[in-house]
Amino acid sequence: MDKMLRKLGWSAARRRQQGESSRGNNTHTVSPRPLTFHLLEEITNGFSENRKLGTGAYGTVYKGEHKDGEKIAVKMLHDILGLDNEQFEKEYFNLADLDHKNIVRLVGYCYETRRECVPYDGRMVFADITKRALCFEYMRNGGLDKCLSDETSGHDWCTRYSIIKGICEGLKYLHEELEYPMYHLDLKPANILLDEKLMPKIADFGLSRFFRGEQSQITKSAIGTHGYVPPEYIDASVLSIKFDIFSLGVVIIKIMTGPMGYFRSAEMSAKQFIELVRTNWRKRLRAASVYPLESYSEQVKRCTEIAVSCVEADRSKRPSIGEIVNKLNETETIIRNENQVHS
Repeated sequence: MDKMLRKLGWSAARRRQQGESSRGNNTHTVSPRPLTFHLLEEITNGFSENRKLGTGAYGTVYKGEHKDGEKIAVKMLHDILGLDNEQFEKEYFNLADLDHKNIVRLVGYCYETRRECVPYDGRMVFADITKRALCFEYMRNGGLDKCLSDETSGHDWCTRYSIIKGICEGLKYLHEELEYPMYHLDLKPANILLDEKLMPKIADFGLSRFFRGEQSQITKSAIGTHGYVPPEYIDASVLSIKFDIFSLGVVIIKIMTGPMGYFRSAEMSAKQFIELVRTNWRKRLRAASVYPLESYSEQVKRCTEIAVSCVEADRSKRPSIGEIVNKLNETETIIRNENQVHS
């Protein structure tokens, strides 16, 4: 156990020193801290059901609350034969050195082995049981998947646009601002968490990979979630930086038009879908007396165009995340300039 803890601490420190110049939008400089399993039991009320936030392929997440009121999310990794240490180390190292306001922050970890009496082959035996946990900053508003709605209800346009922009900035950090690009490979609403101000933070890096120079590669691994993976992966198991871009496009469409929006987009031409979304949002913007109406309507159109371009079947036609952020910035400039003219 001590060897593992030293490895986690030393490796994270070394990577921080090597990657310091590539960071942007820093939000913290504190290393993830080791936490005892006893403490995690205490702050989660013994991992009680009423503290459970969700369950994924590799672990169950609980809400933990320290005596001083600090809240964290505790992800206890499942005991998966042959993958226990591998999955724990992979997600830890993927997260330990990331530092961006739109990436969920790893605040601590637990790797603790103790001898326990457990049932085995019809009798009780003593065995070494390892408890593995990753601890994250607590996101009060949970997953984005819980607050998706169509154009007629739910969050207003400015809130949705802010969420879209934050996700894009987080993905830009992963793709373009690290020493080597990181592909998330499972971007979906459930893996985007919202804080108390509805700022989005990309989470769940269990499938993520750093790519050192390769433009694309073939994988035999099961990657991503059905409905968010691109056709080149479905057809030929191809991974590239455009994998995340396709997933992003689906996410943006669902933010703008609700959980069924992507299926609606498949039932008509791109031009028809873009105009339909713009018309629906224009009605709501007008009803809310949003000003300047034309500029915000144009921003809706641009966002829909971006999303549609992200889900192009030909990955070479999908934009880069840098191009997407630049286009979003242009819409903000237009709105800002019009407000200044009429102020």
